[in-house]
Amino acid sequence: MTNSSVLVVDDELGVRETTARWLAAGGYDVRTASNAEEALDRVHEAPPAVALCDIRMPRRDGLWLAQHIRQDAPETAIIMATAVHDAGAAAASLRPGIIDYLTKPFGRDRLQDSVLRAIEWHEAACESRRWREALQEEIEGRRAQLHDTLAALTIDCDEALDGVLTALTLSNRDAYAHAYRVAALAASVGCVLKFSEGDMAALERAALMHDIGKLAMPDAVLGKPAPLTPEEQMLVRRHPQIGADLIAQVPFLKPAAELVRDAQERPDGLGYPNGACASNVALGARIIAVADAFDAMTRPRVFRDAITPREALLELERCSGTQFDAAVVEIFRKVIETG
Repeated sequence: MTNSSVLVVDDELGVRETTARWLAAGGYDVRTASNAEEALDRVHEAPPAVALCDIRMPRRDGLWLAQHIRQDAPETAIIMATAVHDAGAAAASLRPGIIDYLTKPFGRDRLQDSVLRAIEWHEAACESRRWREALQEEIEGRRAQLHDTLAALTIDCDEALDGVLTALTLSNRDAYAHAYRVAALAASVGCVLKFSEGDMAALERAALMHDIGKLAMPDAVLGKPAPLTPEEQMLVRRHPQIGADLIAQVPFLKPAAELVRDAQERPDGLGYPNGACASNVALGARIIAVADAFDAMTRPRVFRDAITPREALLELERCSGTQFDAAVVEIFRKVIETG
């Protein structure tokens, strides 16, 4: 059901009543407030679709009110009303959620046009929230299913791990092959670095399971043939932590959990899920990050073609020290070039 409520906030009684009358005649559910504090109370009672706020009011002004509405009712579209000499302040307030400003005295048609656009913005914001909630619900359902699946299985050797990975990727055999390619690449680097037997085992198992958290991600997001929205990117960035939590419950895999969690972190601190700095990221995770990126670049995806191994190495070197560990990239390049 469409929310067509409008909150009119103005300390001038005549302006407030005229505006409310015009909007009511247009079919809107109108409430009024004479100051910012009263308006904020009404927003807390029932967030309106649109808030029409006068800028210049005693005590708290309209910009203060707009800021608090954005915080407390982010789906409410805000229109600022201002006298001519306040137009600069109004224009400066055109931030997310503040979609227009009306210069007093404004006419009925200008008001109706502005409110109609505000209603459309509000409906789009509500639809975006419902989409995020649906994706979140799907993620939680998939995560719980993966948790129960792993808890019901006995995973105490690499053969059992392969059986689990096979079962989990039945609908996506590319994911199975990717996991083993990344594990082989990571192990090659680990050999050069003379990893101990225990560290090598953790590295290979983490590489095999580094994408398990993606199995909790909705197909509509992972298979999207276009760039992800910021909201979708935030959801996908949860997958390393989800994967780490899932395998941490399995004693055989627990030493690999930290590497799975940190395989998407970056030396410049711009990675995820925690934005950890390089000194707090284990070497194994930094190795997996490079191996994963190389294999991903040299295989086609729904939104791009594959590039050659040489081109992929050049890209790794270009991002060396920022996205990827510089020392690991250098060793990885030698591993690939010596075959």
